[in-house]
Amino acid sequence: MFSHPIIQGPLVWDGSIEASPELFTLTLEKEDQVEIDTALEVFKSYGLDGGDVSADNFPLPGLKKRLEKVKEELHNGVGFYAIRGIDQSKYSVEDSVVIYLGLARHIGDRFGLQDRDGNILCHVTDSKAWSVPAELRHGIHSNKSLPFHNDMGCDILGLQVRQSASNGGSTYLASAATIFNDLVKTKPDVVETLLSQTWPIQVSGQKANYILAPLMKIFEGKLLTSVDPGRLGPYPSADSKPSEVPSLTESQQAALDALMESAKKHEVRVSLNAGDLFFINNWAVLHRRDSYHDDDDTSRHLVRLWLRNSQMGWAVPEEMQMPWKAAYGRKEEDGVYAILPMPEYKVPRYTAGSAAFMIEDSDDE
Repeated sequence: MFSHPIIQGPLVWDGSIEASPELFTLTLEKEDQVEIDTALEVFKSYGLDGGDVSADNFPLPGLKKRLEKVKEELHNGVGFYAIRGIDQSKYSVEDSVVIYLGLARHIGDRFGLQDRDGNILCHVTDSKAWSVPAELRHGIHSNKSLPFHNDMGCDILGLQVRQSASNGGSTYLASAATIFNDLVKTKPDVVETLLSQTWPIQVSGQKANYILAPLMKIFEGKLLTSVDPGRLGPYPSADSKPSEVPSLTESQQAALDALMESAKKHEVRVSLNAGDLFFINNWAVLHRRDSYHDDDDTSRHLVRLWLRNSQMGWAVPEEMQMPWKAAYGRKEEDGVYAILPMPEYKVPRYTAGSAAFMIEDSDDE
């Protein structure tokens, strides 16, 4: 009989946490907004590009203590945090991005590269300018619902809300620790399957096209979770090339279904509005979204950032390091800061359900 100890601590929460927003919300006051505006002017006085922003050249002496609390909660607390109160209508797109990056630099000192082109910023949107049918795009570039997943390889997931949808598009979170405890009590055999290093995970551009890794791993006292259903097992190829990725076994499919069922049972809904910044400990918290609809005047648009705090970041086990090294192993100076979505959508060779893990999209070396 399999046996694992129940996880204790602030990372164990369920939907009832929604009633305690003070645990995960920093609401900016008027003086905070003045300080942010001053920091923006200080940074601009140096004549630097947005990618050069740092905690030193975007100084926030008054906010510093509360941003330290954000870091603490992300790494050792509830695992997610919202910063609210930024009046986005006051700023140009360029200034808005600098503010986002400036605040993010006070939470993490490293930005991860999100694709082979070195993009630091990823635009999660269904742009009206794109003519490519939604079914040929990655899931984040459509208005479809996305299942619970982690952004494989990311430490801290950052989101800036530029615009909300006309309706729908709600974000939901689930604690991996709560899911783990639930399954330990009810389906311990499923826990063993999730911990097993036998899951075929798609890796476009690799000769074998996949790696074998666990979906959950207890490492140095932390439970790390890395799962994207759209990257498990065979995937459809835009050119119909046969996939070398093995199919999930019956026990793996049952374990994945159980994980998703538990996540839905314990989820919390988070309301995100224009101007909000949202940060998630990507190893500890799964997220999903509802489908949404944009009208003529709206276009749901989130700007995604992958962060790491070199001192506080969780240690990553070798089995989970491949996508993590792809994000943080390359020089940040090679990064590209595209402040707007691509004008024309490039159809990826490989399509998957949620596109949380986009290391390579071709077989080019």
